[in-house]
Amino acid sequence: MKSLSIRPIAAAPSRIDRRRRLALAGLGALTAAGLGALSVRVVSRDGSAAAPAGEAVVSHQLGWLKGVQFGGNLMALHQGYFAEEGLAVSFASGGPGTDYRTLVSSGQSLVSESNVPGMIDGYLQGQPVVAFAAVLQREPGCLISAAARPLNSLHDMAGKTIGVPGSIRGQIVALLRRAGLDPEAVKLVPVGSDPSLLAAGQVDAYYSWATTAVPALRGAGFEPHVLPFADIGIQGYGQALITRRDTLEQHHGLLVRYTRALIRGWDWMVKNPEETARIMVAEYAPPGTRLEEQIAQARMMLPYITAGDAAERGMLWISPAVFEAGVALAREAGTLGAETEVDVSRLVDQSVIRAAHGSHPLRAQNG
Repeated sequence: MKSLSIRPIAAAPSRIDRRRRLALAGLGALTAAGLGALSVRVVSRDGSAAAPAGEAVVSHQLGWLKGVQFGGNLMALHQGYFAEEGLAVSFASGGPGTDYRTLVSSGQSLVSESNVPGMIDGYLQGQPVVAFAAVLQREPGCLISAAARPLNSLHDMAGKTIGVPGSIRGQIVALLRRAGLDPEAVKLVPVGSDPSLLAAGQVDAYYSWATTAVPALRGAGFEPHVLPFADIGIQGYGQALITRRDTLEQHHGLLVRYTRALIRGWDWMVKNPEETARIMVAEYAPPGTRLEEQIAQARMMLPYITAGDAAERGMLWISPAVFEAGVALAREAGTLGAETEVDVSRLVDQSVIRAAHGSHPLRAQNG
């Protein structure tokens, strides 16, 4: 079997460390208006002073290295959709040490990505961020087991050893209790996203994203079985796009234009997954990125991009109901106190995605 290498999951950290706390506390001394404007400026096309014919510059901090998991973003750039909206967009690659929410809340980046648990954590930390669109319409997290010894349900977890990060443990325990199962019957061990423990038989399953882990495992000669979190009771989004609340208020039109271009970019990828992978490898991904794996990832992503509201209401749709379900699960998991109030309207705002689609929504085409 080939060596296994899968990118770590770029979920927002469950708690920020002391240094980040101090940094965020310092932000409180700055005016909200000033922070909201840090990542938005207008320049003329020749780079000189602001001009009516200029382009708005938008910075987007990606959740990981450039690859097909961000294919629709880069296709919006490659196909000229941003330019048609009068936008000059830059995408910064991320990594395991990148704190996406802090970069947005501090104004260093206009847009980044998170998920439902990450947004709840940001709310508890007092970070002034809000989600306004979502690329993956189903929770991409899953439990991966060997196809020869598949984990098909929560009941199959009894007596098994499951590798999960600490941020996921509480959700699994809550779901086991929902199903009337004793969490003590399942051995939950803390692991990262290294699949070698599964391949070596040291765990019976481990947590990862189906869209990235499955192609890599198959490419290494290991046939995985996937138990999607969406199938065991976890509603969520992958790559929920976030910005500061004051940015959304003060630069609403810019975010609408940005989202409109992104919708077109992701629609292009859905219709051209293999070509998207080829363009990514040729022009955007780091050297050594394998084309066959990128093509497999692109195909794996399609049902997540086109599911649910994307087909019914429009691509990149986002719904407060999913965040409400996340809050309820967080209470069951014990990560959110019973007395702690959460205003879901502070976590998610639909005004941008509604305006981006307008009266003629671009709905995802399934199949």
